Amino acid sequence: MLVEFMIVFTLIFIIIFLIGILVSYFWAKSQNSIYPKKLKNIEDYTFFFQTIIDDNGNLSGLEALLRKIDEKKQEWVFPKDIDSFTLREVVYLLHNSLVNSNHSSSFLAINISLRQLSDPRYEYFIRWLKGECYPMDIRMEFNIELDDKISLAKKLRIKNNLIISQNLGVHVILEKIKPEKSYYRKVKWVLKNIYGIKIPLSKFKKKTSKEWFELNIGDWIRLAQKQNKKIDITEIEKNEDLNLATKLDINNRQGYWIDRPHYEI
Repeated sequence: MLVEFMIVFTLIFIIIFLIGILVSYFWAKSQNSIYPKKLKNIEDYTFFFQTIIDDNGNLSGLEALLRKIDEKKQEWVFPKDIDSFTLREVVYLLHNSLVNSNHSSSFLAINISLRQLSDPRYEYFIRWLKGECYPMDIRMEFNIELDDKISLAKKLRIKNNLIISQNLGVHVILEKIKPEKSYYRKVKWVLKNIYGIKIPLSKFKKKTSKEWFELNIGDWIRLAQKQNKKIDITEIEKNEDLNLATKLDINNRQGYWIDRPHYEI
């Protein structure tokens, strides 16, 4: 009797296990970022790179910026379909850049979407990236918009991938920080598991004296320091902006005043 029970129990377990595999497979296959078809006209895209400097003016890293050729203007422009990119296309284009040969002591920052950050194959992507860009360090940068709809399941996948990033020594940055309180309420669930934040300076420039308390860049800096998060600043467009970064004791700085996006040869 016991033997028969064990056989039945084993068969039920095997069936449930196989059903789980099939469900996972078809769910994964339905996700465009996991088993995608190759993007049409992928050769029309490339990565440009923008220099990031430290507080001493030395190069500390590069940010990879996706660009697409405009056939009419015959120039590289920011692509409107950036959210349709999958990890597969990112791998393909980064593989062609070979940026690590010239900047071995720096970090490489890669922008990814929430969909890519929640991708079940994210771990394989960053493992590949670490090997491809070695000895450069890797940073992943993502942003959250106020109108983004993030389900509980997606939040759990993102948190899991953020923990994986920490364990693998990959620094994840929340970029495009906004000053509004509604934005803070939108993103506070993710702050615990990130490495740092990137503040776009233009979002925090007050237009009138009444905006100061609402748009105080110091609030985010104090919050980041309290939680031991790193702080980067971007959109440096004049010397006064650079001086402000120094005054606020921000290490990594980025913007057109420092360097414009360029193609690495």
